[in-house]
Amino acid sequence: MKNILVTGGNGFIGSHLVDELARQSDNRITIFDLYPRLYDSLPPNIFFVQGNLNNINLIRRILEDRNIQIVYHTAWATIPETSLKNVFLDVEMNLQPTINLLEACRDAKVRRVIYLSSGGTVYGVPHLLPITEDHPTNPINPYGITKLIAEKYVQMYSHLYGLEYVILRPSVPYGPRQNPHRRQGVISTFIYNALKKLPVTIWGDGDQIVRDYFYISDLIHAMILAKDLPNREKYIFNLSGSSCYSLNEIIQIIQSVLGVHLTVNYEPPRDFDVTNLHLDISQATESLGWQPLVPIQQGIAQTAKWIEKNIE
Repeated sequence: MKNILVTGGNGFIGSHLVDELARQSDNRITIFDLYPRLYDSLPPNIFFVQGNLNNINLIRRILEDRNIQIVYHTAWATIPETSLKNVFLDVEMNLQPTINLLEACRDAKVRRVIYLSSGGTVYGVPHLLPITEDHPTNPINPYGITKLIAEKYVQMYSHLYGLEYVILRPSVPYGPRQNPHRRQGVISTFIYNALKKLPVTIWGDGDQIVRDYFYISDLIHAMILAKDLPNREKYIFNLSGSSCYSLNEIIQIIQSVLGVHLTVNYEPPRDFDVTNLHLDISQATESLGWQPLVPIQQGIAQTAKWIEKNIE
């Protein structure tokens, strides 16, 4: 029996992770989140604690009382755009809670932390494509900076206190439960606007922003595999789709899959957006036996079906 805690376990990524962990009968799962699950009910036998990671005494008590062995840290309060609006708040809401969690993990003798970083922001402007995990890390927005600093704290706690870790750097996941109103998740936002016959805004010409999008189930598969890796000093994995698409290409695919027309308004590019991004996933393939499986057309169709049913 593995006792597992998922921070942010009611969010977009965390809720899918919890569902998949719950399907495995040998897991005893605890969710730690500020908010209850939004779109559906929790699987049975899930223990939910509503709380803030700034409350270190609460998180320490949960880790000890539930005898937690593995922590998935998916909770994060900002996105690249909002992190720029208040850099102090970004540190207060993300970095400080992460350090609290690591302190509590050390005290409670948690075995492993699996930290969800950001392959889309920690590298900054790429020097060479595709980007390997050894590429220089020079993020160009506060979100990427705090994600990277949190990585360094995870590694420090491993070095000083023996805490096992796996750091995952996903590109751009998308899929059901990604709220299109929250300004993060291009594919979900574009699908929603297409279904509602609303225009979308693209910053730049639509060809300069290129990403290797991948479906949420592919990300969750990698996260599940990460908990069973044998212990060693360093695990950092890029995770992404196998193909890259510009925003204009995403528009074309959505129009083709849904049979709709999408009106696009083009605005000047934003300085905090990394342009061309393509992650090398060979380490994840070699060590995890992982690769993305869901074609983008299928993922878009499934996401659209969910949005039609759940988002007003």
